[in-house]
Amino acid sequence: MIKAERQENIRALVGSHGSASVHSIAVELGVSEMTIRRDLAEMSDRGELERVHGGALRANSSRPSMPGREYTHAEKRTRNAEEKRSIAERAVRLIEEGQTVFLGTGTTVEQMVPLLPAFRMRIVTNSFSVFTMIEDNPAYELCLIGGTYRPRTSAFIGPLANEAISRLGIDAAFIGANGISDGSAFTSNAEEGCFQQLAFDHADRRYLLADSSKVGKRDFFRFYHLIDVDALVTGGRLEEGDLRVLEEHCTVLS
Repeated sequence: MIKAERQENIRALVGSHGSASVHSIAVELGVSEMTIRRDLAEMSDRGELERVHGGALRANSSRPSMPGREYTHAEKRTRNAEEKRSIAERAVRLIEEGQTVFLGTGTTVEQMVPLLPAFRMRIVTNSFSVFTMIEDNPAYELCLIGGTYRPRTSAFIGPLANEAISRLGIDAAFIGANGISDGSAFTSNAEEGCFQQLAFDHADRRYLLADSSKVGKRDFFRFYHLIDVDALVTGGRLEEGDLRVLEEHCTVLS
């Protein structure tokens, strides 16, 4: 069954019942639950249905259809905030005293900053938001990677940033993702993704941070394979099927 036909069947199922679970749709169409989650994510972005935990609801007929888009940094801060804080609490426990730690862009990584342990470490970041949250704290040695500024994610990227990160030795890197699908991590911007890849490549320990809404979602640019990260740090809201699939590629910490 091709994707267009499968999604048409999903529309019919959700439309006729008002709602449907991922499991019931997968059984009805004879495909994997991961495939259905990807379909629901795409269809939700187009405004064809409303994705909820474990399934989907029929779209409000008065709601306009919206094309898929990258959320602004301010919008991301309000999405799944509780789960992001839980991820941050787990992530900071992976930091050891005296390390050089890279903190990437993204609102999940930002949640780590107030929770950072109060011991000696060097913090490297290309996130202007992370920098401004730490700059007045004398406890840490702080290194800001410069380059071309991307306001949508509060990130410095481009050739200058790539050159700078390539010269550094990093003990542990913490980087967020816009999507996790097919054993890979995705982001929405190619230049930002290239920088994130370099940051991971130059780190001894690589930790990917993502809340459960990112699982099964594929964004524009694939920047890293899960098999090459030390762990995926996520919240406790993953469905059992998603967790099994992810654990085939990497360690999952929640």
